[in-house]
Amino acid sequence: MSETAQITAGGRRSDLDWIRVSAFGILILYHVGLVYSPFDWHIRSTHTFDWMREGILVTQPWRLTLLFLVSGAAFRFMSSGKTAASVLTARLFRLGVPLLFGVVALVPIQAWIEATDKGSWTGGLASWMAQQFSPSGIRNGVPVNHLWFLVYISAYSLAVLPLIAFPAITARLERGLEWILKGRRLLILPALYLIIARVWLYYYYGITNDLMGDWYNHAQSFGAFLFGFLLARRDAVWADFERFRWDGLAVAAIALPLAILQLVHPGGGAYHEAPRNAVFALDQWAVIVAILGFASHHLRNATTPALRYLNEAVFPCYLAHQTLLVLAVWIIRPYRLPAPIEVASLIAVTFGGSLAIYEAVRRVPPIRPLWGLKRVTPARP
Repeated sequence: MSETAQITAGGRRSDLDWIRVSAFGILILYHVGLVYSPFDWHIRSTHTFDWMREGILVTQPWRLTLLFLVSGAAFRFMSSGKTAASVLTARLFRLGVPLLFGVVALVPIQAWIEATDKGSWTGGLASWMAQQFSPSGIRNGVPVNHLWFLVYISAYSLAVLPLIAFPAITARLERGLEWILKGRRLLILPALYLIIARVWLYYYYGITNDLMGDWYNHAQSFGAFLFGFLLARRDAVWADFERFRWDGLAVAAIALPLAILQLVHPGGGAYHEAPRNAVFALDQWAVIVAILGFASHHLRNATTPALRYLNEAVFPCYLAHQTLLVLAVWIIRPYRLPAPIEVASLIAVTFGGSLAIYEAVRRVPPIRPLWGLKRVTPARP
């Protein structure tokens, strides 16, 4: 086994941190892209790029699945040597507090702008919030928008708590899964699983981002979270990711153009869209194999001050970015700027505003937990 494939139990993985930071950065760019896509997003520009329909396929198949996998691995490392009760308490506080804060303080702004923009609401923000958080509004469901990811991560963390409570069973599952995925089976079996899920569950249920009944999303996202949790500390699996990184890249280089072709070609919709969905899932796993393999090989020990900074900043930036983006479109759009200037402005405002919020809130200890930051204990004199 190569030296780069060795894991320190309970330690941080710089490669996984780089992937996490990069994936959230891509998420912001993806959301900016949706402003210009033909799809019905929260708010849209006056400019529309039809090629975005195909362009989003560059990251859409694998981005969130990779994030769930990395989140599962990170959860495994942070729970190492701890009791299920202590992990539950820490997890509920770390995820639950920002989720509640975001639903009450961040999401209503973008939800009100969307409702106003689409003509379903004519009142102000205060009246919108009063309606949303009234008994009838709560019964109808309070919007969570982009914070659905926190809802799912929280639910998946609760689902794997028994694996923390019974480490002997977890160890047997880890060894068994490592054996099942040994060698080239790591390339083949997860791809087959994702293809079946996409061809079957996605075709019938689609994606709702609603925790109840989102069967395809759970199949891929909880599957990825559990995969990361069980295999985070299995050296042989990460050695195989490194070994097959070029294979994954080669398959992805073929699958992505095919996925774009299947999207625009009538044949992709034949046989209940099976060809289109199968190629989508094949590209999904191939890219994940390539990213995990190259990152493990090159970035496992690449800890830098920039990574430490961004790794702490990513949670507050995730919370803030979509509200900032929707607000920026709402303010900038009436000026009808040329498309390149408008795109650059939205990217700059979203990234810059998110980092500015992080810089502000990290310096105020009482509000750090609201933004997903750890509490700071004052130094004793």
